Amino acid sequence: MTPVLRSHARVWVLVLSLLSVPALAQGIPNLPSAEACWGQSPDADGDGVSDSCELQVASAFMPTLWIAQGEKGVARRPYFAARPLNSALRTLRIFYLAAYQEDHGIPSLGIFNVFAHDGDSEFQVLDVHYTDGRWYLDQAFLSAHLETACDSSGWYGYAQLEYSGAYRGAPRIYVAGNKHGAYNSKAACDRGCYFTDSCSQGRQEVLDPGNQLAGRNVGSVSLPLINAVTVNGQTERLLDDVEFKGWDDQAGKSNSTPYRARLVRFGF
Repeated sequence: MTPVLRSHARVWVLVLSLLSVPALAQGIPNLPSAEACWGQSPDADGDGVSDSCELQVASAFMPTLWIAQGEKGVARRPYFAARPLNSALRTLRIFYLAAYQEDHGIPSLGIFNVFAHDGDSEFQVLDVHYTDGRWYLDQAFLSAHLETACDSSGWYGYAQLEYSGAYRGAPRIYVAGNKHGAYNSKAACDRGCYFTDSCSQGRQEVLDPGNQLAGRNVGSVSLPLINAVTVNGQTERLLDDVEFKGWDDQAGKSNSTPYRARLVRFGF
């Protein structure tokens, strides 16, 4: 075979090999269809989407957390809310309240109680849609110290995110050590909050590994399903305009921002 023919043959082999590579798995199958979600009951929050659908979709898209090595604590009691974003396009918006018990401060300062506080009201918002038998992630808002001096929060399109399983399924988010801001990549995390956030190699776990969000749908501020939650004698009012203390109200420590304004901002 002449060098020219050999070169052409190699090109065709490369083209054929690329064509034979299977497409990335997309979306999440085996969830309720749009027909089984919209206009069905029970629908306790009265938003037009059934409670069962909201739970199943929220649980399936629940983020996987990349937890930094040396993290002092990610104890949390997550909740969620879900509502139709565009019924004609069969789009849902899901709000995940991470509800960390404590923010441990900035580790890079070497003094872990600097800027530490009880409760940590970080959250994630996912927009997903249904088509052709699957649900797909469209975009995500990841809170990272929202409305503070080092706000690093932002929207990310599905192509900017990493995934713990199927492409455009449940996203993997990088959780800043001790401060818990969420990012779409390790590099973004390490740049966050003026380079004081860090996401060193650690472990991965889903947002709510034990409960899978069952019984955790808060509804909305106009029609709350869950508000006052008491744990170990401490009560949090998740939908009221009161500071979030993480069920850990310690004397001499400040508390976290209320969830209510965050929920309202995203249409809940």
